[in-house]
Amino acid sequence: MKKLYFVLLLLVAYLGPQAVIEANMGRNTLLFVPLDNRPVCFDYTVESMKAAGWNVETPPLEYIASNDHSGDPDKLYAWLAERSATANAIVVSSDALIYGGLVDSRTHHLPKETLTARAERLLNLKANGGDPLIYVFTTIMRSPKASSAPVEPAYHAQWGPKLFKLGALEDKLDLKEISRRERKELAALQAEIPQAIQADSAQRRSMNIATTELLLHGVESGDFDYLLIGRDDTAPYSQAHKEARKMDILVRELPKERIRFFSGADQLGMVLLSRAASRVSYEIPMVYVDFAAGKGGETIPTYEDDKIAFSAAEHIHAAGGWPTEKLERADLVLAVNTPLTGVTLEASNPVNDGAISKQTEAFVADVQSYLHKGKEVAVADVAYGNGADNALVKELFQTGVAEELAAYGGWNTAGNALGFALGQGLLAKDMEVEDRQHLLNVRYLDDWAYQANVRNKTYVELIWPNYWPNSELNTEQVQAAEAVITKDILTLAESVLGERVKEYTFTLPWKRMFEVEVNKK
Repeated sequence: MKKLYFVLLLLVAYLGPQAVIEANMGRNTLLFVPLDNRPVCFDYTVESMKAAGWNVETPPLEYIASNDHSGDPDKLYAWLAERSATANAIVVSSDALIYGGLVDSRTHHLPKETLTARAERLLNLKANGGDPLIYVFTTIMRSPKASSAPVEPAYHAQWGPKLFKLGALEDKLDLKEISRRERKELAALQAEIPQAIQADSAQRRSMNIATTELLLHGVESGDFDYLLIGRDDTAPYSQAHKEARKMDILVRELPKERIRFFSGADQLGMVLLSRAASRVSYEIPMVYVDFAAGKGGETIPTYEDDKIAFSAAEHIHAAGGWPTEKLERADLVLAVNTPLTGVTLEASNPVNDGAISKQTEAFVADVQSYLHKGKEVAVADVAYGNGADNALVKELFQTGVAEELAAYGGWNTAGNALGFALGQGLLAKDMEVEDRQHLLNVRYLDDWAYQANVRNKTYVELIWPNYWPNSELNTEQVQAAEAVITKDILTLAESVLGERVKEYTFTLPWKRMFEVEVNKK
C-alpha cells in the first residue's frame, strides 16, 4: 500500500491533482452479470457495492432472467464484450452466460453443441481487451427434496421427492454405504419412476457437469482469474453430493488461489464482487471467525453437505480475505450463530419462538466485546434455515448491538446467509453510516420480519385458506398478498425498528411467496 501511495504522490506532483483524478475516473468500474434478477442476486448485491463506492455496471434488465422470461446469453455476452476494456474486473454468472439463468440451467432443452460453444466463448472473454480481472461463478445442479415447475422440470411436481430419494440412494451405493433394505428401496424406485424421466434428469445433469468441466480449463489457462463453483441445495446424501465428490477431484488438481468449491448459489455474486473490490484495492482483509456455543463449527446445516466451519473458511478465501486465529489481526469478525444441537430447523418451526437462551446471551455478549475492541462485526445467522433466529434478533436489538454491526445475514441456506453477510461486512468500512444502516434495515426486514415470521403467517391466514398456489400468483393474488405482508411487517417490526419501517415497501417481484423485495420509498 505504501508503494501505491508513493506512486500516486509522484503523479500528483508531475501531472497535478485534477489530471490524476481524471486519469483514475472509471478505474473502480466493475461489470456484473447476475444469476437472475431476484433481489438477493441483483438489487441487494449491486446496492451493497455502490454503497461502498464502486461503480457497478449491469446489463439491461430485458437481457437478465426474471420470473417471466429467460435471460439472453448472446446479448449478455455482446454487452460484456463491448464494455470489458473499460472495467477493472468482470464478475459473471456462467449459468446466465450459458443457459440464460439459474432456473434455465435446470429446465433447458439446449443441445450439447450450444452449451459447449457458449462455454468456450466465455473462456475467450479476456480477448476483448483491457485486461480486466475475470471472475466467474457457476453452480452444480441442485437436488431438491421437493420442488416443481417452473423452477424445475414439470415432472418434479409428481416425482420430485422420489427423484431426490433415488439420488440419495445412488450416492450411498456409490459410497458403498448402502444397506440391504436400501438396495431393495433403490431397485423399487428405479422400477417405479418412468424411464423417460430418469433419462431426462440424468442427461440434464450430465450436460451440466460436462459444461462445468469445460470452465475448469479457464483456471488452468489463466483465462479466468478466479472460478467459484457453488453447490445449489444439496444434502450429505444426494445426487448433487455424488456429482460434487467427482468434481472435487478435478478441482483439487487446480491452484487453490484461483478456484473454490462449496455450498450455495445465490450468494456467489456478492462473494466475488467483494473479492474484486479487495483485489482492485490491493487489499487482503483478515477475518476472524467465531461460532456460537454447542456444536458450533461442526454443524452441517440443512440443504448443505459441509461443516459450517469449512464453509466459512472457503467463503473467506473466495471473498478475497484470509482467515486468522488472532483477533488482534482481524479487519472483520465473522460471528456465526449456529444451533446448540447442530440441527438447523426451519425458521417457521414453532421452536423459533424468540425465547432467549443462555447460548444466545453469550453469543451476543461476545459480539459486544468485539465491537468494544473496535472490530467490525458481521453476523451470519444460520441457526435456522430460510429465516432468522427470533431470539438472536430480539437480543441484538435489546442490547443495542443490532445497529452497530457491519452486516447481518439470516436468509435462505446457511451458505447464502454467511456469504452475503461476509461480503457486505468486508465492504462496510467504505460505507457512510446512513448507507450501512439502510442495508441493515433491509436485512432485518427481509430475513427476520418476513422470512422468519410474516411469510408463514401469510400462508396460514391468506394463501392456504384460499387454496392459492405458493408461486405463479396472478396479479390480484399478488396485490392481496402484498397488502397483508406490508400490514403484518409494519405491525411486527415497528416496535423494534421504529418509524423507519414506514419508509420501506414490500413486494413479491417473482409473484411467489419465497422471497420479498424490500425497497426504500
